[in-house]
Amino acid sequence: MKVPFDVLPLVIGVTGHRDVPAEEEGKLRERFGEILESLRVQHPSTPLLVLSGLASGADLIAAEEATDRGIAVLACLPMAQSEYEKDFTSAELERFRRMLARCWNVAVVGAAKTREEDYVDVAMFIAYYCHILVAFWDGLPARGPGGTADVVAYRRGGHASFAGEALVANLGDVGPVFQIVTPRRGQSRPDRCFSVIEEYPERQSPHSTSTKPRRLSGKHDFEDAIAHLERFNADLAREPQSNAPDRLGALAQRTDAAANRLQGRSMRTLQALYVATALAGAAQVALPADGSLQIPSWAGIATKIGFLAIALVVFVFAKRADFENRYQDYRAIAEALRVQNAWCCAGLRNRLVEASYLQMQQSELEWIRVALRTAYLTAAADSSRADDSPAHPDCVRWIDGQLAYYETAGKREQKYAHRSRRAMLIAGVSGAVLSAAAATMAWSLSHHWLSLPALQGDAVSHMLTYWATMPVAVGGMLAVLIRFYAQQRGFAENARRYQHMFTVFDAARRRLREQNADRRKILEQLGHEALSEHAAWLMLHRDRPLEFVHT
Repeated sequence: MKVPFDVLPLVIGVTGHRDVPAEEEGKLRERFGEILESLRVQHPSTPLLVLSGLASGADLIAAEEATDRGIAVLACLPMAQSEYEKDFTSAELERFRRMLARCWNVAVVGAAKTREEDYVDVAMFIAYYCHILVAFWDGLPARGPGGTADVVAYRRGGHASFAGEALVANLGDVGPVFQIVTPRRGQSRPDRCFSVIEEYPERQSPHSTSTKPRRLSGKHDFEDAIAHLERFNADLAREPQSNAPDRLGALAQRTDAAANRLQGRSMRTLQALYVATALAGAAQVALPADGSLQIPSWAGIATKIGFLAIALVVFVFAKRADFENRYQDYRAIAEALRVQNAWCCAGLRNRLVEASYLQMQQSELEWIRVALRTAYLTAAADSSRADDSPAHPDCVRWIDGQLAYYETAGKREQKYAHRSRRAMLIAGVSGAVLSAAAATMAWSLSHHWLSLPALQGDAVSHMLTYWATMPVAVGGMLAVLIRFYAQQRGFAENARRYQHMFTVFDAARRRLREQNADRRKILEQLGHEALSEHAAWLMLHRDRPLEFVHT
């Protein structure tokens, strides 16, 4: 099953007892199979990936059931295979080797320390990367470090630790623990044996007090994150395969293509909304309902309502399709993947972007970190190459590409900001000038020509008042709409940020050319600068969502 994932999988970690009674394996496989099938039905666009240490007992049972169902398994070994095999009996060893050959991939997780510490490393690895932890567990304390109870504890609460060299402050994140109550050989059966107990992480309510903290279930957060992952996979599946030589670079390119496609749709709906609103506003001002312009009142009202209805339909369509948030999220993922790919190519494969990205956002954007973690697991964690170095062509292309982008984008956003300010001025001044001219004409007529019978009456008075007030009202309305549009697009803020990032990348490129430069350190710092900029861009637009009340 050596087929790389084209999209991001839903990752199920497995932990459990080694001493599972042989006669109970069938029931345990059945329960685990039910969990897998339920997840596969709920998330049709998202493949499943099982993480298993392939230890005797529950690990092997789960891995065999997964592969029998056509689900990929990543073997997470605590040490090299030859050393790990010393922990198996002859009968167990044959089963282990048979299962290992069926795995999608193999990752040696242990850091070649003591045997005990290597098993802890596997426990931490599985708890960190899985979305759902399935524990074949009787609920009792662990018998040794890295045991089932320890893995569950890591997943439930999280411990400050290091994944590679990146500090991980919250292992638990959003995922649940599904406990399959499992008996042990030679022990009495636990209560509720073979039942599945779902436990979601708890979080403190932001409205609770320090003396009486209110705990909330993380089930909603988890389901929301996986729903976002499912939608991302469905969008990613529409993009053609990339010709990038490695999986991480290919995933970044396809994510960027999906973001570009959705950005185009978002911009078109945004512009359509503002045009329809401008027409509705112009109709409101320019078509009085009293019929003074010889236009039936019902026609004026219908025109206003019609344009307003068009604006509302466009708004509802854009919100339901969620083009805005989707393209912003995918852009954030694509940019973070570029940084991750540059770090990996530079030999910094232990630097995880998700460990230092969007840490202040623990709810609606948490799924982005989940996606980045999964991308690293499936596309980069095991792909170290001999040519990894700061001089790698992908690192050079990243820096040169970002320099070119920031230079072009900074000038573009500055031009758009200037044009929007000029358009606001033209709209306001033009309306004022036209109204002033109309008022002057009205004053002239009232003093010199209104004595003529043809220019007398209320109709003429209404006409003169209309032309003296309508242009300035329409011009002011257009100026306000242009201001809102420019603010929503963030032209001025983007221009400043892009110009700053051009300076940062230009300085980094010059430093990399210095003879005694610590090139990996420079690239690491540059990656953090890029991540900070991407996060700032995302939060700027998240704080200015498309709202009908503005228009």
